[in-house]
Amino acid sequence: MAKRFISEFKVNERVDSFFILRKKNLKLTKHDKPYLELTLTDKTGKIEARMWDDAEKFSELIETGNVVHVKGTIDKYKEEKQLKVDYIAPADDRDFVYEDLVRVLENAEEVFEKLIAHLKGIKNKWIKTLAKEFYEDEKLMQLFKNGLGGKAWHNAYIGGLLEHTYEVTYISDLMCKLYPEADKDVVILGAFLHDIGKVYELDPKKMEYTIEGGLVGHIGIGHKILMEKTKNIDNFPPDLCLRLEHIVLSHHGKYEQQSPVLPKTLEATIIYHADELASQTNAIKEIQLQQQEEGKVWSDFVSIKNRKYFIKEAESEEWAMETEKNEKPGPRDKGTKELFDF
Repeated sequence: MAKRFISEFKVNERVDSFFILRKKNLKLTKHDKPYLELTLTDKTGKIEARMWDDAEKFSELIETGNVVHVKGTIDKYKEEKQLKVDYIAPADDRDFVYEDLVRVLENAEEVFEKLIAHLKGIKNKWIKTLAKEFYEDEKLMQLFKNGLGGKAWHNAYIGGLLEHTYEVTYISDLMCKLYPEADKDVVILGAFLHDIGKVYELDPKKMEYTIEGGLVGHIGIGHKILMEKTKNIDNFPPDLCLRLEHIVLSHHGKYEQQSPVLPKTLEATIIYHADELASQTNAIKEIQLQQQEEGKVWSDFVSIKNRKYFIKEAESEEWAMETEKNEKPGPRDKGTKELFDF
């Protein structure tokens, strides 16, 4: 059957399709009747779902992270679309196209080439040698290209880690042009390495944390990867190693954001703020793209940020039509990302 995507669903529509099961909770109503609380996703987004009948029986059949076949009806609950499930079961691999269910960065190879070009521009021999230890590791780079930028908040799709790393490197490079006092080579390699631990922290197929990711986290994993690579280089300068370690360990910027240490060098400060800017901007952009299509002025409540976002398109307002030549702006392409050159 033709895949019907979550972004296309209408209230009262009958659904018979395939999704990845992201969350499953067996709960009780106020009358102590079991029901299933579910979160389903495909490459266009996610939808909350509820199953009210035979919940215990169906709960035993399904596991989070797996593809499921679902039948039901689109309802509306608290102004949000919700899927009322009549049937749910593990899907047969022959019945669905996996690429319909997971979002993938379409221009990944182009982004990777641009990112590696930054690394190849490094001048310092020690930093250049260490950079090559990373980008010539084919197994690690394949994991990196397929990695998730995050589980849910930003760049949460296959290739998202690569995309996010490129953006942080790009911003960091710009900052080095404004602040030449920073060691550009340290900044570029530090930007490339800041989230390298996510290759083992997140499972891109299940869109979930691995055991190592849950117990150690990407900061600890990334630090371990960095130390292993420096050991492959004879007489690698310990002072330089410390500077790079500090960037990896401090890039979350605040103790309350699970940063083991605070940024204490110019280079680490640049990378922390570049990381924050890229990740937060991507997250809000995703909210806009997903919810503007529904004609919303305000986003759904974003609990992680304790707010709703104003997402009305500026180009729909009268002031935006007044260009210098009194010409109406052209349509915006929402499906592509420009890759900037310096």
